[in-house]
Amino acid sequence: MISRFKTVRGNGVDLVHKPMIKRKKSLTYCLLFCLLIGGMALYELQYSLSREEEKASERVASTSLLIGEWIKGSFAASDYILRDIVLTVPVSELQFPAANSEEHERITKYIDDKRKTLPHSSGVGLNDENCIMTHTPAIVGFDASNREWCSVPMNNPGLQTYVSNMFTSNVGELMVIQTRKFPGDGFAGLAGIGVNLDFFSTWLEKVSINTHGVIAISDQNLQMLARKPANPELLGKKVNDPLVKEFIASGEPYKTFRDVSPLDNESRLYGVRQVEGLPFVVIVGEADRDWQAAWRHRVWLSVGALIILWSLAYYTLHTYWERLKNLAELNKVRDKLENLSLTDALTGLANRRCFDSVLKAECHRMRRTKAPISVIMIDVDFFKDFNDTYGHLAGDECLKQVADVIQSKLKRPQDLATRYGGEEFCCILPETDHAGATTIAMSIKDEVAALGIPHTGSAIETYVTASLGVATLIFDDPANCEAIVKLADERLYQAKKNGRNQVVSGTAS
Repeated sequence: MISRFKTVRGNGVDLVHKPMIKRKKSLTYCLLFCLLIGGMALYELQYSLSREEEKASERVASTSLLIGEWIKGSFAASDYILRDIVLTVPVSELQFPAANSEEHERITKYIDDKRKTLPHSSGVGLNDENCIMTHTPAIVGFDASNREWCSVPMNNPGLQTYVSNMFTSNVGELMVIQTRKFPGDGFAGLAGIGVNLDFFSTWLEKVSINTHGVIAISDQNLQMLARKPANPELLGKKVNDPLVKEFIASGEPYKTFRDVSPLDNESRLYGVRQVEGLPFVVIVGEADRDWQAAWRHRVWLSVGALIILWSLAYYTLHTYWERLKNLAELNKVRDKLENLSLTDALTGLANRRCFDSVLKAECHRMRRTKAPISVIMIDVDFFKDFNDTYGHLAGDECLKQVADVIQSKLKRPQDLATRYGGEEFCCILPETDHAGATTIAMSIKDEVAALGIPHTGSAIETYVTASLGVATLIFDDPANCEAIVKLADERLYQAKKNGRNQVVSGTAS
């Protein structure tokens, strides 16, 4: 019945499925929101990580460049001293043994005074055309022809100045030597300055690094010249690092890469620079945990913010679902109340209020379609006497059975059976002609009589019967909505006047 009322009155809102659709939509939107902010956070973290890596790369590049320029500047300064020496000391004095001992002593003192102007210089020496040491505070007469610092310049006529890789001196000191040839045709001899490893360590001490960072200087043979943090055991030792070795072999001036140090197993971002014109490589490394520290902090903040936002999204969604649930329950209650307001509590048929609403709507619809509409008015004969004889409970049961009969004869969903009032019932039959309505009315009359409900309180009938009036109209004016009820009621009255238990239908109007 309830669904029939809604269909007739045009209320097609599904109070059960609509909240479910809203729940699915809201869940979809919530998931999309969470994925969106999660994706944005992930993108921002990836972008910020790349920016932090770029900054770290810039720092190691700048630091390696600064150290390289310091080293270049220092060896340029020592080369000026060597220039003074080779332009001041006559080549003719490069003899062993010395021809003039006083002149030899003077030149030896002169070059030693020059040495003192250079911090971390371990000595200055002169060699003749055969690389025999002629002047030095150490061992005069030493043949250095097999030493790199002398053999390379001697065998390369176009090479005027040269800086060697690290080697161990005769006195066991680790050093590098810078040399410059004496002017003249061919190889006339050279002057050299020895630089100990403290020279390189001094530069590194001036540079600040992060807690787990590292700075190192090596020669072309990957021998460690200096390191920060200091590790004396590594000085002079060869570091077996394939990436640095590959870099030196490539001839590139600078390269950045990430690697795990073979010395302390620390993952770092490295900047490796070849010092221009010198056999030295500057290695600067920032540990990942140092340059990523601020980014990792941001990750935790982002994760916390995401958890809060996702929690708020879940709370909002849960609250919305609770409101939908409450609204659905409220709608059910409202629908139930509405149905109660449209339903006769005793018989379960539609009540007078529903009858008036449906009849008005169907009249307008029939007017548009020019289709017939029929109304059947039904009255239980001598019902007052039945109540007086059997009581109200029996009367109520009688009305229920009559209502069931009426309802059973209406087969279409658009047909409506109502309790019009008291013992009166009324049927609305849209798109039903007069003959069809009369047939339904006759079947209702016969079925009510066939119920066999005793009615000894009446002098005329032995069983409960009903009188019926039928009216059919084709509308051309909405005002006929009232006229058809009036006509059906008049014919019901005529049936009762004619002796009851009959149908008065007249003719179609």
